[in-house]
Amino acid sequence: MALRVVVGYTGGVGSTVVRLVQGNPAFELVGVLVHSEDKDGKDAGDIVGIPPTGVIATRDVDALIGLKADVLAWHGIDWQPELIARFMRAGTSVYSSHGGWFLPSEPSYDLIQAAGEEGGSALIAGGNIPGLISDVLPLFAAGYSADVTFVRAWQKDHVPNYPSAFQLGEFLGFGQEIPESVDLDGELSFADASWQWCIGQSAQIVAQALGIPYDGTKLTKKEFGAAPEDLTLQPSGLHIPKGHVAGARWTLTAYSNGKPFYELVNEQSAVLGLGDDWRSDINEPNWRVVVEGSPSIELQFGLPGSHDGPDHVAALNAARAVACLPGVAATRKTGWVTVLDLPAPVGVASAALQA
Repeated sequence: MALRVVVGYTGGVGSTVVRLVQGNPAFELVGVLVHSEDKDGKDAGDIVGIPPTGVIATRDVDALIGLKADVLAWHGIDWQPELIARFMRAGTSVYSSHGGWFLPSEPSYDLIQAAGEEGGSALIAGGNIPGLISDVLPLFAAGYSADVTFVRAWQKDHVPNYPSAFQLGEFLGFGQEIPESVDLDGELSFADASWQWCIGQSAQIVAQALGIPYDGTKLTKKEFGAAPEDLTLQPSGLHIPKGHVAGARWTLTAYSNGKPFYELVNEQSAVLGLGDDWRSDINEPNWRVVVEGSPSIELQFGLPGSHDGPDHVAALNAARAVACLPGVAATRKTGWVTVLDLPAPVGVASAALQA
């Protein structure tokens, strides 16, 4: 029997999930949640660029909860645990691209656990970061090493073609004046605090897997790259004056027993070659992981030929989401789960290979 799926929102990732679910006989698309009034009442296929599906998109959350689908693929722009808990109480398990990576230390933990127990449902969260680079690849590599002493990960994203000026400006700081200094011990900006919160959840998954206590995660370095000339990014239209932020890099460090055990460097740039150690080549891999142990292991992971386009990153996150749907729907655990609780998902062969 096909798995009945609701997709939450139709941005870059959500739209791709709709297309993948609709094209796979293992799934049945039964509902699509949308933000905007102009999408409300349209066939989901018309919204995402495929033939009509017969599924009419809606802003009516209650109607979608009432479907009692097997699983919800949640791709909202923020973490909404109260809404997700409502689906879970109705028996719908959830894959979220935001906010629920490691919950025991979060205020929403009890809410999610109670909802899962009531509905017999589960929640797992994933993505490329947090997710792939910050916990999945480090854990994979650590499985081939012993006496692990340190986990390091790097992301180098070149994102001049990202479509949202708001996200580039507010979350990455592009176009803002470069500050003289950053007070790492003071009150963090919204963007800095968000990265610390997100990566801290991945660090806790790694600590749990390694069997060590977790003390906390801290932003230990913040760097900026200056625009070499006036820029206007497309298609976002974001203007970056010469000398203003055209790249930002966060270093986040997690501690166990007072000692660092995990470090993640997250670089985002609108221009290549912002400095000697900034990304300088469009073909340079996006992600790198080093596990220091016996033996030490290094992995590099990229999107060949993609030029880091947002559609390719969305495709990666959407494929991961769809691959996880059967596992989270089938697990006997209720409430919050992580990649440590479910079998690793695998891809689906193309129609050409299946023929």
